[in-house]
Amino acid sequence: MNDSLRDAYERVSVKNVLFYMRNVRTRMPFKYGVATLTSVPILHTEMTIENANGTAGIGVAADILPPKWFDKDPAKDYIDNVNDLLFVARSAADAYTEFSRAPRAMFDIWRDGYGATLAAGDSRELNHLTSSHGSTLMERALIDAIGRLRGQSYHEMLQENTLGIRFESLHNELQGVTPDDVITSPPLTGMYVRHTVGLADPIMTADIPSDERLGDGLPQSLEEYVNFQGLSYLKIKVNGDLEADLDRLRQIARLMDRSVRPYHLTLDGNEQYRDMESFLALLDRIEEDTNLTRFYNSILFIEQPLERSIALEPNLADGIRSVSARKPMLVDESDGDIDTFKQAAGLGYKGVSSKNCKGLIKALANLGLARHLGQDYFLSGEDLMNLPVVPVHQDLTHVACLGVNHVERNGHHYVYGLNHLSEQEREACRKNHGTLYRELGDSLVLDIQDGKIDISSLQIPGLGAGDAVTVSHMTPLDAWKFESLA
Repeated sequence: MNDSLRDAYERVSVKNVLFYMRNVRTRMPFKYGVATLTSVPILHTEMTIENANGTAGIGVAADILPPKWFDKDPAKDYIDNVNDLLFVARSAADAYTEFSRAPRAMFDIWRDGYGATLAAGDSRELNHLTSSHGSTLMERALIDAIGRLRGQSYHEMLQENTLGIRFESLHNELQGVTPDDVITSPPLTGMYVRHTVGLADPIMTADIPSDERLGDGLPQSLEEYVNFQGLSYLKIKVNGDLEADLDRLRQIARLMDRSVRPYHLTLDGNEQYRDMESFLALLDRIEEDTNLTRFYNSILFIEQPLERSIALEPNLADGIRSVSARKPMLVDESDGDIDTFKQAAGLGYKGVSSKNCKGLIKALANLGLARHLGQDYFLSGEDLMNLPVVPVHQDLTHVACLGVNHVERNGHHYVYGLNHLSEQEREACRKNHGTLYRELGDSLVLDIQDGKIDISSLQIPGLGAGDAVTVSHMTPLDAWKFESLA
């Protein structure tokens, strides 16, 4: 890079990284794949940076640390999953600090920090989905800090390439492509919620035993969500038990078919299949069942049904292409590396999920690749139980720039609003994000109307979280114990 181009970018050094934990209990169990989540910690990152002029700034990032998603090794317990994620977070903090001792463009810090974090994970024999998560936390905190320091929103940083992103160094196909060529302008100010239907979620209200009714003022059954929030997009998890899955899908179809409005579905296989034939049997049965005709026609795409160890096997390409010819398939849990989408597209996958836990620059590059590959290729917006404030705000801010108009949301379903936050944080959301949330009792909850949310308030300096984060109400990581989740 020549000096004139380098001077156009904000150059910074990472001076300090602090970690905090906040435990959250779910209001109902979240069953996905082989895991059932009832209690989870949110790891918060607070990063201090300094630019070439000596001006300091602070940025944040956060994610839940869930069981059996990043790593589904049956030999590992939940505590092992958490410890692995904490290891790569600390490794990434060290790497990003080391590679920015002299002020550098964000993209250059990210490239070196990302590689070093993967290498640290390799030394512990971690998969790259796990290892890269540490880097994505630093990536988000760094972007947030730069935006807040400069007074620029995420969209403005991408428009001006404040971050110094060079897609061609990731994919030869993207020579000359800039972030501004990829993003949607202006950023979306609203989007549809694609509501998660977990494997343990009640479908009809009448089916909930009286002693399991929550009565907390929020919907509990899918029926209540559809009626009260006007949902028209669903993400439905299937688990590989053909007859049980079909019975459940028929129940969902009966509910959705009552609606006069069009509805749209995605099926999430959550790596529950060891071969394409088993999944094709499910798809065939859905298509053949006259009770599922509208349901089948409403399927937009299918999320990775194949277990990650075989999902990118070349000998499965015919089966992948066979499914994608009927309903596009996207790669999700196998998406551990920068070039995974390119590899997956060569096997017949049509899409790839965008999740902040997998990286923002990676998703932007994937969007550039999708456009290069053709109109049949796409990015989806998926959730990993993103919770307010930081995870959900940063995810929505990013997806608004990608131009994805419906995004999976489930944090508002499994966790009660903003109850896990401090009153100071709730008041900041009440003041600054009144279109995204609504009052419920003495708390706030996501405001979903006609199946949509208003995200216009997120176009602020940084990555959408602003000042609505109070680490003084969290537990410093060094003082946190896994046993506190019980």
